[in-house]
Amino acid sequence: MKFLLNKRGLAVDIDETLSWTIGFWVEEMQKRFGNPENLTIKEMVEKYRYVQNVPYWQTDEAKQWAHEQTHSNEVQSELPLIEGANGSLKEIEKIIPIAAYITIRPEVTRDGTQRWLDKHNFPQAPLISKPMDIPHEEGSKWKASILTKLYPQVLGLIDDNASILDFLPNDYPGTIFLYDHHVSESKLNVVPCKTWEVVIAEIKKKYSKS
Repeated sequence: MKFLLNKRGLAVDIDETLSWTIGFWVEEMQKRFGNPENLTIKEMVEKYRYVQNVPYWQTDEAKQWAHEQTHSNEVQSELPLIEGANGSLKEIEKIIPIAAYITIRPEVTRDGTQRWLDKHNFPQAPLISKPMDIPHEEGSKWKASILTKLYPQVLGLIDDNASILDFLPNDYPGTIFLYDHHVSESKLNVVPCKTWEVVIAEIKKKYSKS
């Protein structure tokens, strides 16, 4: 698979990195499929991090509803923004170009995802979405393979999901800026960044010419 990238720089994930997708999922699934622990949205995100980790939402009905929403362009175009993410990317673009957005959202949602990026004035860059024949469960493996193939055009990735580290080769030379994480035990070039302010500071430290 070939991608036409016109800039050399960093790639960026979307869900839970730019878009607070989990906030939408948790709020909607609590309404439809229950909240027996009586957790707030924030508490549930802190406890489970991802919807697939919530044990009482693993019914066929809940999974079918989630499947329909993840394949809806309208849903993708209206998801909540992580506060400050768009401004942070504009600051990062002053240091190093944004070369691509790489997401495990299915290719069928490309239109809604692009509308969302445009609506929030994110830097222009090619959008690389997961092919329809790749199961969602293999999304991190697919993303790691794309990232590996794109190096050195893509020098690294800003992403919240540490599972990609399990699939990158041990000698992967790029840098992963792991958003919303304090620490990482990976032997790869991983920079944990709890906030977007830290992401900017770490990227400036690594790539700034001054």
